[in-house]
Amino acid sequence: MKFFKDLGQGVRNVFKGPSTKENLFKLDNRAPIGSAIPFGIQHVLAMFAANIAPIVIVLSAIGLYDSDFATFSILAALFMAGLGTIIQLLLGARLPVVAGTSFAFVPILIAIGQDAGGGEAGYYTIMGSIIVGGLFAIVFSLLYRFWGRLIKPIVPAIVILGVGLSLVGSGANSFFGGDSIIASVIATGHTPTDVPYFCYIIVALVTITSALLWSLLFKGVWKNINIIVGIAVGFIVSCLIPGMVDFSSMAIDANDLIGPHGIFDFPHFIDITKLRFELVPCILSCVCFIVTVVEGIGNTTAVAKAGLEREPTKREIMGAITTDGINASIGAFFGALPLTTFSENVGIVAQTKVINRSTIFVGALFLILAGLFPPIANFILAIPDVVIGGTMVILFGTIVVIGMKSISEAGWSDKNIMITAISVCVGFGITVATVSTDLGIATSTSLFDSLGVGWLGDLLSSCVLNMFIISFILSWVLPDSMNIPLFHKKANK
Repeated sequence: MKFFKDLGQGVRNVFKGPSTKENLFKLDNRAPIGSAIPFGIQHVLAMFAANIAPIVIVLSAIGLYDSDFATFSILAALFMAGLGTIIQLLLGARLPVVAGTSFAFVPILIAIGQDAGGGEAGYYTIMGSIIVGGLFAIVFSLLYRFWGRLIKPIVPAIVILGVGLSLVGSGANSFFGGDSIIASVIATGHTPTDVPYFCYIIVALVTITSALLWSLLFKGVWKNINIIVGIAVGFIVSCLIPGMVDFSSMAIDANDLIGPHGIFDFPHFIDITKLRFELVPCILSCVCFIVTVVEGIGNTTAVAKAGLEREPTKREIMGAITTDGINASIGAFFGALPLTTFSENVGIVAQTKVINRSTIFVGALFLILAGLFPPIANFILAIPDVVIGGTMVILFGTIVVIGMKSISEAGWSDKNIMITAISVCVGFGITVATVSTDLGIATSTSLFDSLGVGWLGDLLSSCVLNMFIISFILSWVLPDSMNIPLFHKKANK
């Protein structure tokens, strides 16, 4: 009864009272549908491609990209992102957070799938490990009230900074064209579409300029839809350049209107009789879920600080990270990769200050529709990377700034400066440091492959986890007053 009473209260608070535009900047109460739609869709556009990208990467690595497994996993990711967001809004964090497919799992899931032989065997080994890992995350998160007391204020601040730093490379990559465009230009001197490369840069600059100008020239509520305006203008300009937008992906199969290439489809349950629960993959998945728990704490803290100008409560943090485990476990039964609170959308909240849960609810419904109606998903996926990148550099950079601000609020003591310096240089540095080899440029974490512990290198590829571990240890090891020597001789009388 207590559970249903709590759920009822969460639902009532989201949709209660008369709808006004002022409610966009309040956590509860209804926002006008005319305002909720653009602000909600803005959240969706910010995370849409990134929500699907991990599936493409993982299933390509195990040889299933051109199969029904990939198609059903993509539709499941969209549907579960919407459903998972609704669960977060009504029951979990009850903050303006959005659920999406986590990139943190990509290296580990590829290793799990390939070690299992790839193909269908690798797929079901991955899904089995996700289910176990999600259940572990639920238990681990429910114990937050005990281990959460050990986390000092500087630690979540550094985690927020880590989340931002983990995204800036992706934002810059998209701004300059995305992986396929950049790789083609480097290898052949021209883009795979034969569109001159400078056209992509122009579109990226038009996108970011449009977003900035809209924010500067307009006042009131509507100035905050600058991200969706930037994407819309960038997409229109890209459509005017022949060959930049691939419209073929939006084609509908008239002979199969109900299906992944038709007008309507629905989530499909995987064959649970083929699930494989192997010890090592399940352990690696559990360890990786600890990374996402840490990220969830950082994202929840960043949203509360950016949108509500306060620290999140223990209930909000525990609700967010526990729901991440629930969403991941449920999603695996539909073939989705782990869903967690999405860092990309923290930047939206920080930029717009729109924290209304009913508005995010509208965006979640749009994600569900995209999972049920493939043409919607195909249309959004046709938006070039440079258009999304033109706005992502704003959002991801904002998260970095929030992290810096949070560290400042924790205090620039000698201890905190030392913790921040080491966390950034070692925790983040190891993920971007490179070394030149006969096989080309490799990251420093590749060293662990040659030592036979590649899984450790995969885990250390997450700067968020690295920075959390380093800052947590140093927050307890270093003395509060750094100017007091540990060893000193008594003065001679």
